[in-house]
Amino acid sequence: MRSRGLGFWLPTYVATAPARLRARSRRRAGTTHILFLVCDHFEPRHGATDPAQPAARVRAWRERYAALQARCRRAFGHAPVHTWFYPPHHGREHLPALAEYQFEGLGEIELHYHHDGDTSDTLRRDLRAALADYHAWGLLLESGADPRTSFGFIHGDWALDNSCGGKYCGVDDELTILQELGCWGDLTMPSANACQTRKINAIYYAVDDPTRPKSHDWGVDARVARPDPPGLFMMQGPLAINWRAPGYPRIENGSLTSANWGRPDRIARWLDCQVHVQGRPEWLFVKLHAHGAIERDFDALLGEKAFELHRLLNERYNDGTRHRLHYVTAREAYNIAKAAEHGLAGDPSAYRDFRLAPNATRYYVADAPHRLRRCEPTRVALELADPARPTRVRFRLRGGGPIAVRGSFGSLDVDATTGAIRLSGCEVGSTLTLSVESTAAPATIRGARRTEAGPGRATVALTVESGEVTFECRTT
Repeated sequence: MRSRGLGFWLPTYVATAPARLRARSRRRAGTTHILFLVCDHFEPRHGATDPAQPAARVRAWRERYAALQARCRRAFGHAPVHTWFYPPHHGREHLPALAEYQFEGLGEIELHYHHDGDTSDTLRRDLRAALADYHAWGLLLESGADPRTSFGFIHGDWALDNSCGGKYCGVDDELTILQELGCWGDLTMPSANACQTRKINAIYYAVDDPTRPKSHDWGVDARVARPDPPGLFMMQGPLAINWRAPGYPRIENGSLTSANWGRPDRIARWLDCQVHVQGRPEWLFVKLHAHGAIERDFDALLGEKAFELHRLLNERYNDGTRHRLHYVTAREAYNIAKAAEHGLAGDPSAYRDFRLAPNATRYYVADAPHRLRRCEPTRVALELADPARPTRVRFRLRGGGPIAVRGSFGSLDVDATTGAIRLSGCEVGSTLTLSVESTAAPATIRGARRTEAGPGRATVALTVESGEVTFECRTT
């Protein structure tokens, strides 16, 4: 009992049983929207036996998850999205690839953080350093005219707010520090171990008490018409007893593994946990977790067992009348919960960007460290850390604009609404390559001369003649 934390959560589970039964009955009366998200504690170095294995895992995820998405779109008309909570101690070298995940529409990146023996000061210092490393690749930044730090959080070893008796944390005011540094919410629970909270199957707010640990053990439920109460936003996954599990009853804690994949009996328990904003029971949140970088669990997340889970979800819970299925990232789930708090109803997918704008690398990705100055659906401006390093920046901007720019330059400003591209700090005599849509072409070029044009999409090579180069693209 002690190892599964039953003493913490079982009394709450028993006490809320009548409410779960009533909610199950009410679901039959109308359309239930299911918000489905997977929060991956993504640790490529975990158990690695070869130095090349972590990078191979990251590559495998990029290729195989894109293939799973394509297969689901063909079969069901929409596809899952993933949220990778990535810990900095598993290597800064993987941050460029994670930025590509986000840019290519596979999902979004948030922060997973292990630490031990910290003080408030050392935790602040080390988190700031980690955030700066992520920012250098456009990660954990909310898009906007002035991009700002924004991240969801999962604590390593489940020990949020020093909840493991002093191990794996050490900081009793961790919730306060997270909010100070730009954390919009925590998604650590459930743990079903010694770190487990008494509050279960809930979306709520935890007010930090810096004089004691585990301030998130209880809190105020998120509720319609009572938006933005004090505290850190907390979204929990399902925690229950699955009496219909094959062989014998099991603790259901929302973990996806190849041995314990998304079977039909588990899906039913996830829904029965009734995780929702109070007053909006027709929007049910199913937040699962995984340690997806480990090969033994690829089948549950990328392979045939993953596809079977999505087939079951779509065939049984997406008929458009009794159920509608919505695949969301952690950020999108937060936004939808906030929309519910503000009294909004109807189709929850309309509120995926309600409070937090998309992450910055939805609109661009660079293959070198940089400082992002501006990032909007139609405009991106950045400064490179090393202007002498040849860099490629790709874009996905609203209204067209360039597809990619490659070369040596110090800063870049792209405005898709005007078709203007300005590069500063260029190396005279070097080559710049500009790619634009096939319907657009550089009408005006200053500071460089055209030397070559490529086929297909308009690809133009230029020789730099000045430190500043500008283009104006015109749609044909």
